[in-house]
Amino acid sequence: MTLTDTHSHLHFKDFEEDASETLARARENGVNICLCVGTQLECSRQAVFFAEKHENVFAAVGCHPHDSKDFREEDYEAFKELTRHPKVVGIGEVGLDFFRNLSPRECQERVFRKFIGLHKESGLPLILHIRDAHAETFRILEEEAGSKVRGVLHCFSGDQAVLEKASSMGLWISFAGNVTYKKNAYLREVLPHVPKDKILTETDCPFLPPEGFRGKRNEPAFVRATAMHMAGILGLGLEEFAELTSKNARELFRLPAEAGRSAA
Repeated sequence: MTLTDTHSHLHFKDFEEDASETLARARENGVNICLCVGTQLECSRQAVFFAEKHENVFAAVGCHPHDSKDFREEDYEAFKELTRHPKVVGIGEVGLDFFRNLSPRECQERVFRKFIGLHKESGLPLILHIRDAHAETFRILEEEAGSKVRGVLHCFSGDQAVLEKASSMGLWISFAGNVTYKKNAYLREVLPHVPKDKILTETDCPFLPPEGFRGKRNEPAFVRATAMHMAGILGLGLEEFAELTSKNARELFRLPAEAGRSAA
């Protein structure tokens, strides 16, 4: 069985003392593929470096909306160079966050458009961070990339209307540990309506541990708990769900056919 954690931050300082042990625990729980996601230029470089060192770990590079105020025009060429690395499989995380507004909205939108351009130039899928900005995100995507977009709504937080719009654009939908939280019944109601070939799982570690692990540092091994919860809602066995979501991840990120096989 191979589960895939499509969104982690294993290169963060939270894991600098025990990264290898963390990945070993992931494998013990059937989580054999991890995607390490950058949030700004130096962070993206670290994600790539981490992926270089670890089998079955891949990287994405991008500028989080929180960090868009620090984005410099000359950074674009550095990000572009990173996309040529064989272990880089995505552009992200990028998008809009109008909940915290840690960068001015106009700055977030400008940088988001830049990375949609990099997505088009590189052919790599977008990993979208959206909070309180779904309408604006979809508008910008359509303006810059058209009605169909290759990418994923990471840590999905939308309602049925958001899902329908995302599905019409061909986007994948990824659920993190917060789908297990008691207060998030709306996510569990939306889950069965997601096209089966578009469902993904993630941890967003070290954040958002699933129920049963609240208060602990999240890590890829815990995606198993989220997957079991989701599989139960969909009426699937864990192995069937793992096969489904890992197949979806391979399709979206064009992962090598052998990825995760040696550890499975």
